[in-house]
Amino acid sequence: MAKKTDAYWRAAGVAALLGLASVAATVHAQVPIPPVSPREANLNRLLDAYWLGSKALQLLLPLALLCSGYGARLCRWLGGQVRDARFLTIGLFGSAYVVLYTLLSLPLDYARHYRLPMSLGWLHDQTVGQWLGAQALGLIPWIVAAMLLLWIPYALMRRSPRRWWLWAAVATAPVTVFFLIAQPVWIKPLTTPYVALANANLRASIDDLASRCGLVHVAVVVGGSDTAVYGVGPTVRIFLESNLAKEETPDQIRFTIAHELKHYVLGDNWKLLPIAMALALLGFWLTYRVGHWATRRFQQRIGFSSLDDPASLPLLILCITALWLAVTPAFLAFDRHIEREADRFGLELSHENDAAARLFASWAQQGTDWVQPDAFARAFFYTHPSIAERIQIANDYHPWREGLPLRYADKCTMPSSAVIP
Repeated sequence: MAKKTDAYWRAAGVAALLGLASVAATVHAQVPIPPVSPREANLNRLLDAYWLGSKALQLLLPLALLCSGYGARLCRWLGGQVRDARFLTIGLFGSAYVVLYTLLSLPLDYARHYRLPMSLGWLHDQTVGQWLGAQALGLIPWIVAAMLLLWIPYALMRRSPRRWWLWAAVATAPVTVFFLIAQPVWIKPLTTPYVALANANLRASIDDLASRCGLVHVAVVVGGSDTAVYGVGPTVRIFLESNLAKEETPDQIRFTIAHELKHYVLGDNWKLLPIAMALALLGFWLTYRVGHWATRRFQQRIGFSSLDDPASLPLLILCITALWLAVTPAFLAFDRHIEREADRFGLELSHENDAAARLFASWAQQGTDWVQPDAFARAFFYTHPSIAERIQIANDYHPWREGLPLRYADKCTMPSSAVIP
């Protein structure tokens, strides 16, 4: 009996040691969350200041044009150049506003989007001339939109002075759909060249993951500095950054592709349509209410007496900008939710937890992303979960190991995994 008891306890001791070793190995496999460095905290405050500066300009420019009357004078002068043709006057005034705002914001944009990234090592090959050229090319879609679309709300104002805001919101739907369709094939290529994916190994990895979701072929292009899904319907495609194969390991690339496939499979870009319509409805209604009050009280100062006057454009811009600033925290919270679920989907589809966690940690080490942005940044311009949160979910989210149900099992055929007893 004593020998059996000793043997039992020896076996129990061995099992306990093995269990402790297993736990230790699991703990060791956790990728640590990098600490927030003083450099990151300083950069955080600097970017907060840049954001505040840009938004102040977006509000102050239309306000200054209104209060000074210079907006109305500029509109009248442009109208005189085209014999007061209403369509051309509206388009030219909108285009002039775009150019004026771009010129005024150029010093801030140069500091924020060129000098700062260059000092941090994020830009390597782009010269100042190339950057300026990209800014000039970026004006083209805005000028085209001003010439082709701005007349719509003004035409509705004349036809239906009391309900124009409702019909303008309805008109937003086809415009938004066109933009979503055109973005990957006409708009983005204006500033960045893209080519079809030629890497055979990467193509095979994408096809393998896509086939699990019932997709025979996924359109993929390479170029630029970000990886994302753009387009809807026939133009939806995955954009891969040009240095992806150099900056990520094959396992990390596999997770990245799985993450982007969530946006592709679940049609996340389509979710912008109802949001755009709701914001348009609220924005145009706000403009209608504020516009009537402003034209009654300040018409001598602002230089127009009704909203259907093309000179009212700065007032429309001011109202829409103020509304967007007010709803930005809610919109970005939704955006972060979408990205958080894309991480979850990517982990379920690839099982590359360690690779994903190490990828996120590398971004923090390289200084290309923040470990933990401050509350202001999260509220007003942070579109993704923080690095700390993304590492945490990559470390902890693996329900397949415990035999628990997967959230996206009905969307794709997820890889099987042995259940840990």
